[in-house]
Amino acid sequence: MATGAVRPTFAVGSPDARTRSIWLTQLVLAASVLITTVLVMVVEPDIFGRWNFLIGTLAVVVVTLATLALPWPGLPAAAVLAIPFADAIAIGLMSTDTQLRIGFLWGIPVMWVAMHFRATALAALLVMIGLILLIDSALTSGTIAALRVFVVLLSLTFIGITAHLALRRTRSLRRLLRRQANRLTATFTRRSDQERRTMEILNGIDTGIARLSEEGALLAVNHAYSRLYGLDPLDPTLPARSVEYTGLRGMPVPSSERPFTRAARGETFTDASVWLFTAEGEWRALSVTAKRLPARGDEESSILLLVHDVTALTYAQRERERFTAMASHELKHPLTVMIGNAELALELDELTPRTRERFETIIRASERMLTMTEGLVSTSRRGFSGRDEVDDIDLRQIAHDSVASFRSTAAAGGVTIELSADRTMPITADGFRLRQVVDNIVSNAIKYTPQDGRVSVVGTLERDTVVLTVADTGIGIDGDDLPLILTPYYRTAAAKEKSGGTGLGLGISNDIVKAHGGTLSIDSEAGVGTTVTVRFPVADGHAEGARTRSGIEDAHD
Repeated sequence: MATGAVRPTFAVGSPDARTRSIWLTQLVLAASVLITTVLVMVVEPDIFGRWNFLIGTLAVVVVTLATLALPWPGLPAAAVLAIPFADAIAIGLMSTDTQLRIGFLWGIPVMWVAMHFRATALAALLVMIGLILLIDSALTSGTIAALRVFVVLLSLTFIGITAHLALRRTRSLRRLLRRQANRLTATFTRRSDQERRTMEILNGIDTGIARLSEEGALLAVNHAYSRLYGLDPLDPTLPARSVEYTGLRGMPVPSSERPFTRAARGETFTDASVWLFTAEGEWRALSVTAKRLPARGDEESSILLLVHDVTALTYAQRERERFTAMASHELKHPLTVMIGNAELALELDELTPRTRERFETIIRASERMLTMTEGLVSTSRRGFSGRDEVDDIDLRQIAHDSVASFRSTAAAGGVTIELSADRTMPITADGFRLRQVVDNIVSNAIKYTPQDGRVSVVGTLERDTVVLTVADTGIGIDGDDLPLILTPYYRTAAAKEKSGGTGLGLGISNDIVKAHGGTLSIDSEAGVGTTVTVRFPVADGHAEGARTRSGIEDAHD
């Protein structure tokens, strides 16, 4: 009820809040004066006949009519002060020279000014009332009149100050509440924007997401989940139109074992596999994970259901297994033919020792390839995750055999190959797989080294580690290609120009080395050459001896 404020607009026939406040305050005073006048006419008609009482009453009526008639929205805020000051004068006239305590009506204009104007306006009104009381006491003899001035003025001052301070506190509290409300509104708006952005992000990803309460009620789903399960966008709680099956064209998953039902019971699980027959008539392979979201603040804990569509991956895996099985089957026959013909050739008496050695090398290489071919299917299904048959072996012997088998290939390409491994290199490993690793690395070194180049194979023992290094003076690897060289099927442009291949050798070798607890590192520079270093832990039982020999050599150095 800010009667001192200025409103710039005014609608005829519909008073604004400021005008209504002025009217209400003045009408309360006018009604009080009217009731007092009626009672005076009934009880003490002589007082009503006095000129000052009559003029004061008429003044209140005139001021009230003027209050109702003036266009307050168009007047300045200070103009309103004329009303309470005029009322105070009118009340002063009514209370002069009478025993009635009409001066109590001064409380209305005093509170009006105290609540809606500055303290200076309140002080001015109190001074004016004090002058009226002094004039009245001067006309009335006796000390009681002077005391009456003091008591009335003191009471009005107390009322005015109390009302003024109370309104100031109220205004401060109102401003504080308004600021708090603005902050809460801003926080709510910000949180709503964040939730909207979060939902936009969730709706933009291909993973289906559903959030469930602890009681199993559906709280929220994204578009991917609704699309997969055929939910109604307006009411996701309605039954899904898609049906879950245990396998492709298998049996429907029982209601109690469906991922959503399990999550609603509070279960958590990872990569639960189901096949979904969608409302569009398509089969989808799904991997479903349920995880618990802890409670935060006022929010209770909930269950998050993540649904990944792995249909393309599943079909690709099946196609890879089919292709691997077919390739394995097709490779067995020519390898068997090669081995058989080589063995028949060895039965000839006129073979020279050099030729016989080459046929034996062909047989050994073909047998290793046949063994790898037979293991293609199982390896493609599970990958190389461990060592099939491990034993304590000497990596130096494997390196020696590998270099011996590639000497003729290196000589045909004009490449010199050297082996330096004078000490035993004991490791615990699958000898067949380790030969595969060494063959891949040495073969690559010879393949990508031009004529008159050199390949150096060095085996060393460094305390608890066996180190095999294959260095060449070949075409090398560009710095941009080096981080990707172990990626399956990746081949550099220079390698494609130099020789054919699949780009699988180094990747497979790296997996085998890691499965044996070793490391494979590559250091290369384009046009200079490549160095491949393989490190394995020394076999148990040989580590102490290796450390002793290494210490003796260090002391001699």
